[in-house]
Amino acid sequence: MATTTPSRPTHSAAATQHGPSPDPDQAPVRLVVCEDDRELRNILLTGLPHFGIDARGAADGHALDEALLDHRPTVVVLDIGLPGEDGLVIARRLRAVGGPPIGIILLTARGTLEDRLEGLKDGADVYFVKPVDLRELAFAVRNLHRRVSPPRAEQPAEGGYTLDTLHSQLNLPSGEQVVLTATELRILQALALKPGEVVERVDLLKSLHLPMDLPGMQRLETQISRLRSKVRLKTGAEPLPLHARHGVGYAFLANLRLNA
Repeated sequence: MATTTPSRPTHSAAATQHGPSPDPDQAPVRLVVCEDDRELRNILLTGLPHFGIDARGAADGHALDEALLDHRPTVVVLDIGLPGEDGLVIARRLRAVGGPPIGIILLTARGTLEDRLEGLKDGADVYFVKPVDLRELAFAVRNLHRRVSPPRAEQPAEGGYTLDTLHSQLNLPSGEQVVLTATELRILQALALKPGEVVERVDLLKSLHLPMDLPGMQRLETQISRLRSKVRLKTGAEPLPLHARHGVGYAFLANLRLNA
């Protein structure tokens, strides 16, 4: 079960200098390592904090359940060959339980194609075969964390935007008015109901009566791009504070008042 150990001074320095930096827009990276091999578990628990990861350990499925309640991780690392419930059974169970999304990484000695396919089929997001480089594991944890954890709500910037639903127009802080299409109005209405928060694409698509598929998402992105361009052309410089959260949705980062 050899792996790159954090106890070597050269690696510890490299981890501190070159490890991924925490993302201030994301919740802290909390991880549970479910591994019955104490030596390997301690190696991971010692090394991963160098990469800004708050890691806890568990030796079996029961201990993992307790850690899930206490630590509330965004990602878990599972060995397959655990005592009692194996990692595949745990992965299926975690996927079947409702609640906040959680990233699952399988770290195992089983390396055949059939093993990897079974692990991915049972709910794993990432499949690593031992030995694993600690840096590679840390980057996978942080990337998976960004995918599954909700971004923190951002405070709207000061400024006055008014959405005039009666006349279907957006009143800008500069005093300009932008006439909106029915689709643009629905998009801004959905965003105005959650000021400073990310509105998921699925909710925006529902407001537009579009299916949650690739053509629907492309149409949504086209409408938002046109809306941004319309505001830019109207003002000459003032950008619309409509920000995308990649893979999640959009947020309007300014005060947007509804005026019916």
